[in-house]
Amino acid sequence: MCIAFWTNFNFTLIDAQTGNDLIFGSNPSLSVADIKLFVKNNSPYREVKLWADSNNNRLYSMTASDTMALQIKNEPLKYLLVKKFCSTDCCSRSVVEIQYEGQLHVADKNQFFRIKR
Repeated sequence: MCIAFWTNFNFTLIDAQTGNDLIFGSNPSLSVADIKLFVKNNSPYREVKLWADSNNNRLYSMTASDTMALQIKNEPLKYLLVKKFCSTDCCSRSVVEIQYEGQLHVADKNQFFRIKR
């Protein structure tokens, strides 16, 4: 029996040209504070908590939804549409396919996205 149900979204941002991690790399150009995630559940978008895991070089949210938006610094929102979730255990699921900037992105075997910027 679950007391809470989590919907996980694990990601980092990488440079589209070099592939370098923009948040956790050796010379990051973004900080965790520069990144905001918004979800929409039959209501206006609302910001959700993002956690930083520097041991695994990832940002993650445990409150993902079908429709989300990512904001980098003060740039306009970039929309994410979740195409597929995968159950990870009886009390959670993870995002494994998204449409971002018009392209389909599939998570790796660890249910992790490297989003190009």
